Amino acid sequence: MELTSFTDYSLRVLIYLTHDRERLSSIDELAEFYGLSRHHVAKIVKRLADLGYLETLRGKNGGLRLGAEPESINIAEVIKGTEPHFNLVECMGGASDTACMIDGHCKLKGALAVARSHFFKHLAEYSLADVALTEDSSRAVGLDV
Repeated sequence: MELTSFTDYSLRVLIYLTHDRERLSSIDELAEFYGLSRHHVAKIVKRLADLGYLETLRGKNGGLRLGAEPESINIAEVIKGTEPHFNLVECMGGASDTACMIDGHCKLKGALAVARSHFFKHLAEYSLADVALTEDSSRAVGLDV
């Protein structure tokens, strides 16, 4: 199982924005820091704002910042909101055009559903505050604290 790069960078954007909560950041700043295209970061920011995790301010002095306290942003919920699906195997998607010859007799789908449930249950124990960089780590990666 692998998270999409969209979800990976969504989490990274949130982590970045925890280091200086008072200052507004920009899409260009995030794109440069992570080496991503401005367009990709803009899509991530839009999705995170739509989910309520970011506050965006337009205009000359605009920018973006966390829209909630890091302690209230649940990592499992962020992943659920940014991943397109969590079908670990094709048959979990329910599409009739991908019918499997052993569907209904195979126990793999059930086992993977339990594993997926445990994955989210474990991540539900973590908030953004739990995974945010410490002051020392922020300095080490070049973020002013």
